[in-house]
Amino acid sequence: MQKKFVKLAVLFVIFAIFGCTRMYTLPDAPPRAEWQSTEQKPQETQEDIVRRFLDSKRAAIQCYAALADGDWERAMSFMSAQTRAFLENHSNGNGAASVFETNTIYSDDGEELAFDPVGDVFIRDLTDIRDDFAGRQDDESQTRKVLYAVSTSGKARELVFILEDDKWRLDSPNLQFDLLTE
Repeated sequence: MQKKFVKLAVLFVIFAIFGCTRMYTLPDAPPRAEWQSTEQKPQETQEDIVRRFLDSKRAAIQCYAALADGDWERAMSFMSAQTRAFLENHSNGNGAASVFETNTIYSDDGEELAFDPVGDVFIRDLTDIRDDFAGRQDDESQTRKVLYAVSTSGKARELVFILEDDKWRLDSPNLQFDLLTE
C-alpha cells in the first residue's frame, strides 16, 4: 500500500512539473520605444484640499476687495502674469491699470468696450465665493483651483486660480461675459 502511495505521489509530482506547463501564455511585451510612462498622482489628504480652497479663496477675497477699493496695483498683484498681459494687450497701449481706471477695455480689433473692474472680473452683486456650483466637475490640481463668484440673483462666474510664485493668483487671460446658472 505504501509503495502504491509513493508511486502515485511520484507520478503526481512528475505530472505537476512536466504535464502542467503553461495553461496560458502572456504576449510578448511591446518594443521599449512604445512603452508609456504613467505617473501616479500623490494622494492628497483632506487637509491639503481644504487648505488649497481656503488659500485660494483668501486670494480671491483680497483681489475682489482691491478692485472694489480701486487699488489697481494691489488687485493686479493677485492676478497671474497671463492675466496682467491680457489687460496690458487690451489697454490700447495705456497700460493694464488704465483698463481699470477708465472702465474701458479694447477688443482685438480695437473696438472700445465698457468694462466694470468688479463686475466683469468677478460678478456684480457678489454674495459668496464658493468651491462648487451646480455640481460642476472642475479640472483642479495642486496648483490649480476653481472657485465660483455667486451673485444675489444666484448666477455665478467661474474663477480660476493658479499657484504662481508661491501665491494664489486669478488666472483669467480673457474676459468671459457668460454667467452660469444653477
